[in-house]
Amino acid sequence: MKTLFTIFSMFALLTFSSCFIGDEGPVGPQGPRGPQGIEGPQGAPGESGYVFEQAGINFTAPDYSYLFEYPSDFEVFDSDVAVVYLLWGQQEVGGEVLDIWRQLPQTILTPDGLLQYNFDFTKYDVELFLDAEFDLDILTADDTDDWVMRVVVVPGEFWNTTRGRVDFSDYYEVKEMLGLPELGNHENQPVRKN
Repeated sequence: MKTLFTIFSMFALLTFSSCFIGDEGPVGPQGPRGPQGIEGPQGAPGESGYVFEQAGINFTAPDYSYLFEYPSDFEVFDSDVAVVYLLWGQQEVGGEVLDIWRQLPQTILTPDGLLQYNFDFTKYDVELFLDAEFDLDILTADDTDDWVMRVVVVPGEFWNTTRGRVDFSDYYEVKEMLGLPELGNHENQPVRKN
């Protein structure tokens, strides 16, 4: 029994002493690169996303919708996802005028009830439309005229791997993550309802 207790004590002592973590030493040099056949050659950089901008959008009766068709030389795959933003206004920050983009759908409260700016998409087009709890014929030009939209086509693979890690409601974060180009400046845009 004494031998068994001694063996158990030695085992416990070795186990607990191996768990001690001391000060970390410096990082060692990087090892040699492995054989090329295992990792494979570096591929060509792929395309990460596209952005299209359309200004002068008017939601007019009777449908109160706007159809944006992709250019004929642009191919959208079934797995790609369209994310749409409307230019909601502008704000001056540090002497610089910044665009305020809101992701659709966007619902606002009007004196007449709820009004929603929404969209749907296919691999050929994006349709923007209005929906409300009231008759759309009572809307004013502030609600329906002179909108600017940006459609971001997100490759399906990127969408599936980054959803939850990228805030798609923030146009500027999406722009940075996809490496989208800088587009035009929109001067004197109307300030929209909140």
